[in-house]
Amino acid sequence: MQRPVLILSDEHIGSYAGIGDLLARTLQAVGVSVRHMPLSAARAPHAIKRNTVVIQNTIGPRFAPIRGCRNIAMVHHEWDRYPQAWVRSLNTYSEVWVTTTFVKRTLLTSGVIVPIELVRPALDLDPVPLKANYELRRPLRIFACGAPHFRKGFHLLMDGFVRAFPRQGEAQLVIHSESGGEWGSPRRDILIDDVRLSREALLARFRDFDVFASASLGEGLGLPVAEAILAGVPVVANDWGGHGDLLSDDAFFPLPYAVVPQPYCSRPDYYAPGQRCAVSTVEGIAAAFRRVQKSSDRMREEMAASARQALLRRYGQRAVTRRLKASRTIRFL
Repeated sequence: MQRPVLILSDEHIGSYAGIGDLLARTLQAVGVSVRHMPLSAARAPHAIKRNTVVIQNTIGPRFAPIRGCRNIAMVHHEWDRYPQAWVRSLNTYSEVWVTTTFVKRTLLTSGVIVPIELVRPALDLDPVPLKANYELRRPLRIFACGAPHFRKGFHLLMDGFVRAFPRQGEAQLVIHSESGGEWGSPRRDILIDDVRLSREALLARFRDFDVFASASLGEGLGLPVAEAILAGVPVVANDWGGHGDLLSDDAFFPLPYAVVPQPYCSRPDYYAPGQRCAVSTVEGIAAAFRRVQKSSDRMREEMAASARQALLRRYGQRAVTRRLKASRTIRFL
């Protein structure tokens, strides 16, 4: 008899709640009875019954195994080293789940010794309107989105955009982010869009742009890149970190990058000695934008179609459920 399964997602980080929802629906599709609740629900007395399979979907310092339960940690991490205090915590869990091969390598390198399972959620469960017209019109429209955090590399995108298009009117860069970022635009053709959107509304925006761009220094997965691909929008990005599982050769506009020491983090206790990130050069970003502008409509359409097919082979519901049914993951829940 299957034990009850509970996913606890960090409600303070929107992307974690989104991945938790996709994971819950993916498991339900293969016959697992699962509930999805906020991480804070675990603090309520008697909120979780003994012998429950608890999948905690959060960041390193918030992992805390629940007594009497089978505890699984779902880890997303952007740099290639994991802090040792967090490693010690993970090693008290029954096992760890990751969504990309990059995070699995990071945890193994950092000293995690409990079993690590690659469990990919289906990323195509929500309808994403497909781009229909690949004809470039002036101005070239570039889309980016993410939290207002240095890791997202928006400063690099802006600089690269200005170098690629020194005259205003040639292109437009729209950055959708959260409100309260307290940062602005250096030019009128770089728009900071911090209007709160539903997930449905955000997914519908991708197809209106000619290209999606990410200059992120590191991603555990990189959900916006996947969403752009599902929308049939060509992608400009580097293929380091979690992006490597989403992108396929010759199906995106690659950004040159250097893997360099990442000597700082959002908080000192989040730092791990030896951690690295991928820094895309401003010149490389500018060159990639110019390549997009010079590319043919047919090339971009074929590139987008190839990228979408490759992504669905890894993260599409049909492929994911087939692999889950054949794996040990479901049998041991």
